[in-house]
Amino acid sequence: MMVKTSWIAFAITTLIASLHAEEGVSPLRRPSKPPPEGTYVTPETAKYDYAEVLHKSYLFYHAQKSGALPYQRLAWRSDSCKLCVGDFGEDLSRAWYEAANTMKWGLPLGWTISQLAFNIYSFEDSMRSVDELAEGLELLRWGADYLCNAHYNDTHIVGQLGTSAIGPISKEIELDVDFNYWGPPEEYEQWVPTGIPHQAHYITPDNPASEIVAEYGAGLAAISIVWREHDPAYAENLLDHAKRLYQFAEENQGSYVSSRKNSFQWATFWYPSNRYEDELAWNAAWLYAATHEIKYLEDAKKYYKASEDSYTEYSWDEKGGGLHVLLYILTKDDTFYDNAMEYFNQFLPNPKQIVKYTPRGLAYIEHWGSVGYSGNVAFLMMAFAKAIGYDTKEGKAMVNFATQQVNYALGDYGYSWVVGFGDDYPTKPYHKSSYNSYIDYPMRGEFQDKVEEDFSGSKTSQRFILYGAVEGGPNIDDSWYDDRSNYEYSEVTQDYNAAWTGAIAGLIDYYGAENFEPYTDCGLDLGWSHPNASAPPKWPEEDCYHTCNTGCPRGEMKSSYSWELLMGPKESISEKIEVLYPGKGLERAAVMEGLTADDVALMEQSKKIVAASNEEVKESQDTDIAPPDNSQPREESKSSQNAVIFNVVTLYLIISLSTWFNYYK
Repeated sequence: MMVKTSWIAFAITTLIASLHAEEGVSPLRRPSKPPPEGTYVTPETAKYDYAEVLHKSYLFYHAQKSGALPYQRLAWRSDSCKLCVGDFGEDLSRAWYEAANTMKWGLPLGWTISQLAFNIYSFEDSMRSVDELAEGLELLRWGADYLCNAHYNDTHIVGQLGTSAIGPISKEIELDVDFNYWGPPEEYEQWVPTGIPHQAHYITPDNPASEIVAEYGAGLAAISIVWREHDPAYAENLLDHAKRLYQFAEENQGSYVSSRKNSFQWATFWYPSNRYEDELAWNAAWLYAATHEIKYLEDAKKYYKASEDSYTEYSWDEKGGGLHVLLYILTKDDTFYDNAMEYFNQFLPNPKQIVKYTPRGLAYIEHWGSVGYSGNVAFLMMAFAKAIGYDTKEGKAMVNFATQQVNYALGDYGYSWVVGFGDDYPTKPYHKSSYNSYIDYPMRGEFQDKVEEDFSGSKTSQRFILYGAVEGGPNIDDSWYDDRSNYEYSEVTQDYNAAWTGAIAGLIDYYGAENFEPYTDCGLDLGWSHPNASAPPKWPEEDCYHTCNTGCPRGEMKSSYSWELLMGPKESISEKIEVLYPGKGLERAAVMEGLTADDVALMEQSKKIVAASNEEVKESQDTDIAPPDNSQPREESKSSQNAVIFNVVTLYLIISLSTWFNYYK
């Protein structure tokens, strides 16, 4: 949960933490290494394996995945969001859960998707070289599927899925729903208090939220760019959605902070939006990047100028910092360069620096999510440094900042803020499903209040490793609590990892991708040895991403079998999945496509009929004796071909009607 905090709030949380320490709730931890002497200098060679960090950062998004999974990457996560259907029948099951909860708030989710696309837009070649591009594109498509389905039509757009709480906006008398569920997402519908499923909450002309809609549009426009070379038709569909979303956001201007809907009032409580003009500029800028149409650039400049109050921040709420960088990359305009430097000078050593640092060098932008916020800035500096040249004076200063922030979080002072990386990393992140998994849920069936007491109060480490998750961060003096009850330090969220992932890719680019070996799942404890785990997927020999297999060509997407699964024709999906799950391909394909097993069987049957018809035609052509010039082809041959065509068309009609019926019934 990303809540913007004032220094007063920081003081309160610090006081509470000290009281907890006195009560013996959690020991206050401090870094094992002292502060550095002198100024930080970028190491000449990479100090850490950034390819490993990138791999694990993407793996974190599998822990957050919602929906029917095409395959299980983690033994402790499976199909969820089983009743995530909108009021008009939209499938809203995909994308990722926000943090420890199962909410999908529009603004932070939309920005996470936009930023993950921005990462690839900026450092695609380096990601490709270390075999992470296919993974990044696959995750983007999972997010884009949700956004496209949330855009039901041009008057009804899902701005939030799920209900955090109901009742007045007060932490004293509200009734928590999602926020009082402490079990695995796979069993949400069974145990959630009040029994309220994941409800869709809509943005309409009468209930506008320009920042959410424009953020959706920005994300889809950005994804259309990085997906275009792989699937032009898919990219065009995303771009169409992005244009229409932008039009809606611009024509129906307003913010969800003014909504009278209880769901959006609670969204405002947790994720307050300061303005929406910056998201309009963000959407327009990405549309310009995707189309090169001048009207979008002019709109981007107009709304950029109207959102000057956002110029000093970059986050799920404020797009100012990102706009400086993106618009400069697109235009090379001095105005955007100057504003970017003004933004960066808040952090860099110079007379205009205003951001404080911890004794060991973390830029302390916000108490809540300090590591995530520094990662946002680190990404922008790496992207800007690449645009102006890593070897320029300014570029060197930015690389120095980014390296310092990333290396601090990876363990320069003895503690890694990335779960599953290094020797000493968080053991009790505030994350429900890696503690109470569907395959290891000791308190299943207990009242949720009791489950919460165990989750927050227990000193038991997570039962499964939440690889790649970036935790919130330390106090201003570098101290912290590795404790679920002190969640301002230990919380993990989808947005903490978003720009952080790009900063890591930027450092791979800076040091040279050829200096890093592609990292794989080989040796990772993904939970498959647990006695309650199902059989793991049987990745084929040609997969070198999810396995210990070697010999795959580097920098080619085919080293990941999941990419082949994603890009293959739909009518062969069950065959592809059958490789991973022998005997279950049809069943899993049906779940993934939102169909019944009978639907998928019909698809398989139609494919066989088409193949048989082609063979029959070929045999007919081979056996026919060429007729004289004045003769006609044999009628029986034509009749046979027509009969086959009729059967195939009929079967496809049956499939279409069956699919339509199952979708809308």
